[in-house]
Amino acid sequence: MKIMSIKNIIFDVDGTLLDSKRDIAGAQLWVLRQLGVDRYSAEDLYPHIGKTLQETFSLLLPRGLHRHIPEAAVMYRDYYRPRALDHTTLFPGVKETVEILHHKRINLATATTKSSETTTKVLQHFGIAQYFSQIQGTDDGIPHKPDPYIIRKVLKEQKWKKEETLMTGDTDRDIFCGKNAGVAVCGVTFGTFNEDQMHALHPDFIIQSFPQLLTLV
Repeated sequence: MKIMSIKNIIFDVDGTLLDSKRDIAGAQLWVLRQLGVDRYSAEDLYPHIGKTLQETFSLLLPRGLHRHIPEAAVMYRDYYRPRALDHTTLFPGVKETVEILHHKRINLATATTKSSETTTKVLQHFGIAQYFSQIQGTDDGIPHKPDPYIIRKVLKEQKWKKEETLMTGDTDRDIFCGKNAGVAVCGVTFGTFNEDQMHALHPDFIIQSFPQLLTLV
């Protein structure tokens, strides 16, 4: 993917901006235990972060409990939302880097599995929401990544050129979402996927720490 120059960056949130795995996995564990499933540790659930709740509980619940997947998703949201920031932090350098990108006149947006409302509240909590032109989550009716709809929505509403846009994320869903949308992609290795896993996806760029984004603009 060749780009003219990076003027716009779209970010995944969990595993890219936020180190949120403990709160997400903790809520998933709580739901599983309410349904009588006690075979997992938090670490077992980390690789599933970024998947939809439907997919996650389809994989974690035994087939005999699959009828409870819609209920599990509701339970998860009700439990997670008031506890979403108990242990969640920004990854090192995120706030400072986002501020620098903003001052460099790089346009910023999100494309996340979280809802837009939840994402806005979280980014406000950490004092960085004001740097984003569009905080876009996967709200009702929006297909989940790797479907490119969410990126195309941001591009259309912000009137950004795809050849000047970079999608940055930590999983295969983020990388393929960007590729499917026709934008350049940057994989991070400090979230869900490690360096070997990320290299196998062949993103345009790979960074090992968030501030390394500054070398790309």
